[in-house]
Amino acid sequence: MDTLDSLVHLCPPPATNHARPGIPSGAGAGGAQMTVPPLHARLLEVYGPGSFNDFLWIFEQGCSNPWLDIDTLSRRAADILSKKKIPEIRSIVADFKSDLSHLIQWGATDNADEIFWIPTGHPEDWPTLIVQAGQLEFQLIRRSSLEVLHGLIGGELRCPFFPEDFLRHRPTFERWTGDRREDD
Repeated sequence: MDTLDSLVHLCPPPATNHARPGIPSGAGAGGAQMTVPPLHARLLEVYGPGSFNDFLWIFEQGCSNPWLDIDTLSRRAADILSKKKIPEIRSIVADFKSDLSHLIQWGATDNADEIFWIPTGHPEDWPTLIVQAGQLEFQLIRRSSLEVLHGLIGGELRCPFFPEDFLRHRPTFERWTGDRREDD
């Protein structure tokens, strides 16, 4: 069983696959230079953009909702982070021969924690950087977004600044579909 199958077993997605907004796996939206790793694209085809346990949100490239669009949120985050004095985060990103303007935001939490890829090397090997709201703490995870989600949802991976009640109940997923979310 691969990681996506295991996540589906752990947290069933909506009954129908998600029709992505015309973006082939691994391609940028509207000529953008950003890429979405193929595993994340597969995740989105099954789940779509939305939230796990009404807390942990996943985004997609080309989403009609700007609050769930990878490109829009990545540009916004780069602008905000570039103005912050966050030497530890800058150092971690620099260790990967990158800078804050290259971070790609693929998720967030209802507590305003942000989840980024540090795009370095092959897209499936991009590490994940979770930055606490206010940039007070961060966690670097050297796994794909799919593996990070599986680890967080399954309880094998813990983020020290996520609330403990995030996993108190059986995992659920709600897909965002226009003005409402679709849950199964």
